[in-house]
Amino acid sequence: MSSAEFQSLSIGVEQGPSGPVLSVRGEVDTVTAPQLQVSVEQAMPSAGRVLVVDLSGVSFLSSAGLSVLVQAHQQADEAGCAVRIVTNANTARVFQLTGLTETLRLYESVDEARG
Repeated sequence: MSSAEFQSLSIGVEQGPSGPVLSVRGEVDTVTAPQLQVSVEQAMPSAGRVLVVDLSGVSFLSSAGLSVLVQAHQQADEAGCAVRIVTNANTARVFQLTGLTETLRLYESVDEARG
């Protein structure tokens, strides 16, 4: 893969009515997963609130990225809040293949995840 094909990771944070929304763009792999983890930890809401992780702009999601999301889900459960993940065709397939569709809260749009 040439450097022209590589998509770096960018993460934006927006405050929504029910909690923060992380908009993730690019590739989540072993190099960029720590950046996602820091962003998720910083945005983790208080009890009763929701963190939406919008992966609709993610072109590649590795097992390292999945691990970050599973850990976030577990931390949210312990803290009394929720993590909801917005997928696209690429990322939804990864969740299906790994069996995480039963564990994580997956949605097709940010609006759906906020509701």
